[in-house]
Amino acid sequence: MLGALRRLLQPVRPQADAARLSDASQCVFIVGAARSGSTVLLNALNDSPDIFLFGEANFHTDPGTPDFAARYNAMHRGWANQETKSSYCPPVLRGDANWQAFLGQMAARHRLVGAKTVITAAGSESAADDWFAFHCQHFFKSRYIFTFRDPLATLLSTQELQRYTIGQAESLAWVMRNYLAVMTLYLRCLRVLPHVQAICHEDMDRAGFDRLATWLAVPLPQAHEYYDSSRVRAYSDAALDAHSRLKLAPIRALYDRLRRGLRDGFTLPQLDQNNAHLSATHFTPLGRLAREVEKLMTSLSADCPPSVTLGNTSATA
Repeated sequence: MLGALRRLLQPVRPQADAARLSDASQCVFIVGAARSGSTVLLNALNDSPDIFLFGEANFHTDPGTPDFAARYNAMHRGWANQETKSSYCPPVLRGDANWQAFLGQMAARHRLVGAKTVITAAGSESAADDWFAFHCQHFFKSRYIFTFRDPLATLLSTQELQRYTIGQAESLAWVMRNYLAVMTLYLRCLRVLPHVQAICHEDMDRAGFDRLATWLAVPLPQAHEYYDSSRVRAYSDAALDAHSRLKLAPIRALYDRLRRGLRDGFTLPQLDQNNAHLSATHFTPLGRLAREVEKLMTSLSADCPPSVTLGNTSATA
């Protein structure tokens, strides 16, 4: 009995707790542009007792210092978030530690653990590159879920929240370049990483979550209830001027093609997709999508004014 008590009172070793996460395949990561539906998916998955996902823990940029819980919880308190799985790191260790230790501890308590990452407008391409390199190195075998939403709703919701939080909003060009940067990151991950899915916010219903539950091998009986249209603001392009509607139209058309591709399933993802093919018929649907994303990102570059400072973009849609 005395020996057991001594073991219980021994200092926690973060590296031992990190070792509890024995395989990156136990991890799942949600990735999306700001206001793309990533938060509602995070909350829906965290409804399961088998899942614990941090909200915007940003492991890929975290300094790795042994004060993760203090920093993470202070960040969410600063955003006025209530304590939920998505916004609170519980005191499961005797004292603070690095993020690896907390992720390992939660892995000992749940079948799936991980985090959500939001890619925001300023520096989105370099941020996506950094995220990709980090996850290839540390979480290659993990599951990844990308979230997408109608570009009009993404744009207006982002601008609305930014005006509320910081008094000004990013331009259409910045927000849509960010949107396309996440789409590029999804295509990149789909072709390189072994376990990648994407969902469209408007298509998530009970059947959609049944498919996701099968893929995750975790029951999600109540997840679809989080997608309640009465809690989501509806948007109209009447809020845009004629020039902005014209700029947004090809991106909305591209999103419709993405939705169709996700419903049908992208085949032959490893087929050569060189953009210099002599015949347009050589491109697969995935190849055409990638080519159009690249063209649209280039066309928006000239329209990007200096970026505003971004605030919290993860509040409720």
